[in-house]
Amino acid sequence: MSYSRRNSPRRQQGSALVVAIFVIVVMAAIAAAMLRVSGSSQDMTTREVLSTRAWLTAHSANEVIMNRLFPVAGSGSSLAVCDSLNPATGAPYRFAPSGNGGCGATVTCESSTNESVNTYYLVSEASCGSGPHMVTRTQVLWAKDLAHE
Repeated sequence: MSYSRRNSPRRQQGSALVVAIFVIVVMAAIAAAMLRVSGSSQDMTTREVLSTRAWLTAHSANEVIMNRLFPVAGSGSSLAVCDSLNPATGAPYRFAPSGNGGCGATVTCESSTNESVNTYYLVSEASCGSGPHMVTRTQVLWAKDLAHE
């Protein structure tokens, strides 16, 4: 008689509730972890896209200045172009292409002449994004002009 009393349905009514609460808590913990991973993945993807845009903007800005330093027609003074972009003698070049998601670049140039060779040192710093997703990339470029007279 005591055996049937211990296993009676009345004594087992609370065990299903404990199991249900345990399952709910475990599932909530798993859902919270998945949300955290998903948010981290989205943040990483955003930074990667902005980083690529900033790198390409810096590269494009350097190409624009290289085109001004060494024009296809071959006319003009590269030293004058570089001096106009030197922070000590002029103003840096600001590059903000349209349709690039708010990215922009600033290019500075320093020149030196040594034994009939002009050397140019370009620094392009581009930034994309805003707030916590601001990404900055810097590209440095050395060039020299061998046709100096």
